[in-house]
Amino acid sequence: MVNSPTVQIQVDWTTRSGRSSGLSDLAGDLRLEINCQPVGILHVENGNVSILSGDDATALVAVDCQRTLLGVLGGTTHPFVANLQGRLRIEGDRALALRVLLGLRSGSPWSDLARS
Repeated sequence: MVNSPTVQIQVDWTTRSGRSSGLSDLAGDLRLEINCQPVGILHVENGNVSILSGDDATALVAVDCQRTLLGVLGGTTHPFVANLQGRLRIEGDRALALRVLLGLRSGSPWSDLARS
């Protein structure tokens, strides 16, 4: 991996936002990292989700590769399975992070990218 301050991800990721029915009662921010490199903040507010720039969040979701992050955000990779396989780590407010990741399984703006 290139040693850079942020991981370069598809433009389509960061411009996507939308609703997820599984997150209708949640609000919070999760910092996303791929291979220890910051990607952005997954901002959740009453069912609306988007990826913003920044690093201020109550929880960290760190994954091993872009494919794992797409799978978790898109709802095709179960976060518990990814954690047991050593592909995902959560720090900080774990309850919020798990509620968000599990909520994305019921519908996500990234679901079509996860199937690619």
